[in-house]
Amino acid sequence: MGSERSAAGRAAWGVGGVALIVLGGVLIWIIQTGGFGQLPEDLGPMGSLVVRSVTFVFIGGGAWCLVRAGKQRA
Repeated sequence: MGSERSAAGRAAWGVGGVALIVLGGVLIWIIQTGGFGQLPEDLGPMGSLVVRSVTFVFIGGGAWCLVRAGKQRA
C-alpha cells in the first residue's frame, strides 16, 4: 500500500496548479481593466457573481493542485 507518487506526477500537479493560479490572476486583471466591456444591466450582478466564482475556482483549484503536488504519500 506504500505507493509513492513519481517525480513526474508531482511535477505535473505542480505545473497544473501554477497554471490555474496564473489563469485566475489573468481573469482578475481582465476584470480590473474592464476587458469584458459593459454587461447589460439585467446581467450585471449575475455576470459579476459568475466571473468571481470562476476566479475562485481557478485560484482554489490551483492551490489544491499545489498542495497535492507537495504531499508525500505514505
